[in-house]
Amino acid sequence: MTTLDLGIVQISSANTKRKDILLNKIIPTCVEISGGNYTLVSSHDEEMKNLVGELGGTFSEYTAWERDMSRKWRQGIATRNEEWIALLADDILPQDNWLSEMTTFLQDKEPGQYGFRLVDEEGKRHEHGEDWMQFPDPIRGLPHRGLDYDVDTGEVEQSNTAYVGICVVHREVLEKIEPFGLFQLCPDVMWSMAIRDCGFPISFNPKATAFHLGDRKDNR
Repeated sequence: MTTLDLGIVQISSANTKRKDILLNKIIPTCVEISGGNYTLVSSHDEEMKNLVGELGGTFSEYTAWERDMSRKWRQGIATRNEEWIALLADDILPQDNWLSEMTTFLQDKEPGQYGFRLVDEEGKRHEHGEDWMQFPDPIRGLPHRGLDYDVDTGEVEQSNTAYVGICVVHREVLEKIEPFGLFQLCPDVMWSMAIRDCGFPISFNPKATAFHLGDRKDNR
């Protein structure tokens, strides 16, 4: 299997409610998965900065408006040169199968935006299916709902208005369409729509799984 040229950008804040697991599990796991091709963008926090440095990753201190997620993502992306970049919030913990399954999945995929399965601490998909969603389109008669997928077969329900938030994105996409800001209407949706409008595919890999350990309504 060809090694995936992967970098990880993670954004956080010093007052995260799950700082212990971030320090003891999430950051070490993500640095290991990326082979050190890891950047954490955070407000000033000596513990996080020192840990990331000790593990061989990059710490990028965020000094602007704390809630400007768009700038955080762009700041982190600017430090990475890999072909594929995973964009992870500070409450995302990739499972043991995540890297191997994403590597296999992306072997024959063209540049685009690709999501993966998110589950809670009990291994259940969020009630609204936020990992793979369909945005409403009154003209086409499409409601807002989670799209179906089969973990065993890898089959995925497609939609003209499908979108993902937590994802792996190709370098070519990031060079043309940067992540949108927090307070634009439905920023994750608009970003996926813009990516598709530029001719890139939006798709999903249900065989690669990560824990989403945070509150689905937490928009830090």
